Amino acid sequence: MLLWLGVWALAQLMEYTAHASVWFPASGLTYAALLVIGTSAVLPLLLSAVFVTIITCFQYSLPLDLSQMIQAGLLFGCAHIIPYWLSAQLFLWVVRLDRLSTPGLIIVYIINTGIAALATTSLVIYSLIISNMMQPDEFNQTWLAFWIGDYAGVLILSPLFAALITRKSVYSQFDLTKYLSPNQTRASELYPSKLMLVTLLVVFTMVLNKYTQQQESAFVIFLLVLPHMWIACTESALFNMLSLTYSCMLIALFSNILALNEFVLIYQFAIIIVTANALFGIAVPALMADNAKLQEIITIDALTQAASRQHFMQQAERAVNRSLRDNNPLALIMFDMDNFKKINDTYGHSAGDLALQNVCRLAKLSLRPTDLLGRFGGDEFVALLPESRVEDAHRIAERILLNLNLAEVAPGQPLQCSFGIAELKSGQNFTELFNLADTALYKAKEQGRNTIVYAEQKRLA
Repeated sequence: MLLWLGVWALAQLMEYTAHASVWFPASGLTYAALLVIGTSAVLPLLLSAVFVTIITCFQYSLPLDLSQMIQAGLLFGCAHIIPYWLSAQLFLWVVRLDRLSTPGLIIVYIINTGIAALATTSLVIYSLIISNMMQPDEFNQTWLAFWIGDYAGVLILSPLFAALITRKSVYSQFDLTKYLSPNQTRASELYPSKLMLVTLLVVFTMVLNKYTQQQESAFVIFLLVLPHMWIACTESALFNMLSLTYSCMLIALFSNILALNEFVLIYQFAIIIVTANALFGIAVPALMADNAKLQEIITIDALTQAASRQHFMQQAERAVNRSLRDNNPLALIMFDMDNFKKINDTYGHSAGDLALQNVCRLAKLSLRPTDLLGRFGGDEFVALLPESRVEDAHRIAERILLNLNLAEVAPGQPLQCSFGIAELKSGQNFTELFNLADTALYKAKEQGRNTIVYAEQKRLA
């Protein structure tokens, strides 16, 4: 309640005409409280509405007694709270469907809050007229600025207030952090420079507007889209929203200092457009993080952390083409576990999974940083060795085999693998190289397992 009264007082400093501010921070807090806390926030919000109504009546010397002021406050409170509560419930319903990505939810948020702010504006103005706090003929003069001011307050400040309330609340209906970029508590080194650019652009536009007294010059403010998109795509959501709040404060401050009341509506619309664009920018870091995770899923085998089959094939094709072009040697080692089915049947699939992980871990210890280990499925692994001949591949395979034989699946049951080696020849492609290594592996199985065989059937171990 104290927070709501504080931000309401702040809005009074930015009021450029009766009942209309450049933006209305209290609407942002109302929406955030109803979104995060729900119906538990209704009573404090209603009491706040009554309190500020009494203050407003004294401020404008309205001819209402205390009973009438309280009734007017309750009416104003209901008109202010109900549309935002319905809007918050609708947004929560969409979130719980879990069918939209972050950009989709942002679109819903922008449209949903715009409609809610318009409904709130209409109901609040009518409540003021009914309570004799406003004349009926003032509706047409006030509703648009009133709506945009409320809308700007919700659009910009609700995410900030939602994050603040979530941190302080024991229970919350909505976890905002789930849909934002990874948490950042510090801004980038360039953040002050970005805010300076915002400051210069706002000051230049509004001074120009004051000097020319032309609507055309006020439209320069829409260039704020550029620095704010830069901030949105390079800073965390927290600093993105703080920068938008800073811009709005500057615009409101200079609107009053330079007496630019007749151009305020243009500035209000600019705030909405800039904010809407910046909100989509919030999704960029989150999408990048999601893409990185997806890329990891595609390229890394989840169980063994070796390269996935698809990723290995892509890298191997490139390595083979590069090797043939530069006339450099390249070798391939294919190996799999001996009696893997028996391990699963005897010790269980968890033991089989652990055995696969150990094979991959021990194989990586013998490989070079330039080599690539991939899992082709089941217990089959392939190692790509750039700039290596068959002798190099054989030495690496021997080290892998030695390390594996020192490890155990279970007490008295060592890890054993069979190996096939092939070296790339002029005119071959990766598929032919792979088939040669596969044939050598098959020969190793025939020759007693737990051994190494070269593709030309020349036994090396």
